[in-house]
Amino acid sequence: MKRRPSVILVREYDYQLTGSGCCGRLAGEFATCQGGEPLFAERRSIMERMGPVYRSLKERFGEGVEVQVIDPRNYGLLVLLLRDIWAFRVDWRSALRTLTRVGTHAVVVNGRLADRTTHPDAQGITALVAGVLSSARVPEPTRRGVT
Repeated sequence: MKRRPSVILVREYDYQLTGSGCCGRLAGEFATCQGGEPLFAERRSIMERMGPVYRSLKERFGEGVEVQVIDPRNYGLLVLLLRDIWAFRVDWRSALRTLTRVGTHAVVVNGRLADRTTHPDAQGITALVAGVLSSARVPEPTRRGVT
């Protein structure tokens, strides 16, 4: 059985910016300074930049592509990465690169790190996934953002 392509969008979640537990969560739309300025405006801006990638993938491929959005501090990220590395038979060097270079913002396609910039290219990621769908073998991701 052939698996549908997998895209993992790694970005911080709004509610996990300042700690954990019942005390100390100070994040989200309501977290503002006295003047009404958001406390985490720069982080929110980075989070929102992943939106066009998600929308582009869903508009073009719908349910033909599995898209997961996950916070980098969520242990489930490791499970998803290992699942895709195994399922798509990623070579050990690419797997190691993916596991060690995923940061607070990244795009992983079929277990391979495709982009880790704060401005992911929605058209580039969509084209990469289209290439995956149209070919039997998985192409190497673009070098943009992967250093």
